[in-house]
Amino acid sequence: MISYLKGNVLGIDEDRVLLEVQGVGYEIAVPLSLLQKLSAAGGEIELFTHLHVREDLLQLYGFPTLQDRAMFRALLKARGIGPKVALTIVDTFRGKDLAAILERGEVEPLLQVPGVGKKTAQRLILELKGKLPEPLSPIKDSEKGYGDPVYDEVAQALLSLGYSRQEVGGVLQKLPPQIPEGASVGEVLRLSLRELGKKV
Repeated sequence: MISYLKGNVLGIDEDRVLLEVQGVGYEIAVPLSLLQKLSAAGGEIELFTHLHVREDLLQLYGFPTLQDRAMFRALLKARGIGPKVALTIVDTFRGKDLAAILERGEVEPLLQVPGVGKKTAQRLILELKGKLPEPLSPIKDSEKGYGDPVYDEVAQALLSLGYSRQEVGGVLQKLPPQIPEGASVGEVLRLSLRELGKKV
């Protein structure tokens, strides 16, 4: 499964971005809020991806954070929620805001989302109340060595792969001498996995 991509933006088409990764072009559907931040061509981005499989289609969906992707995947488990609607919901609400709406059983806010009617909103509340993924807590500064957003993202990725906080904190303390200034999430993650004895 393709779960992470880093590459250059070659173009934008409606709700999708064409990403060039080492000579291969990937068409990825992304949240509108992310699309609006991208230039039509050029610039490097990193995306955490989900491959949605249907009989007649393979479609990649991309997100700037692991938390957004986790929420997208949780939404897909609800009956009647397809990837397009799930993507719009992720784009409309922050994870903790959506969790609060579901917890309170509020239908009206969900009706803001195109494609979500009253019955669908009620079903979302019934099926996902209390079941959205919890936000991953960042590693403490003393555990990761830096108060750096790249390290926070790498820590979250490693935790989601099943490593313990002790393992994650240990590897991120060892890495700094090996990491060039301005290294991306992908580069730090690869070094971390190598240190942990895993192949990328």
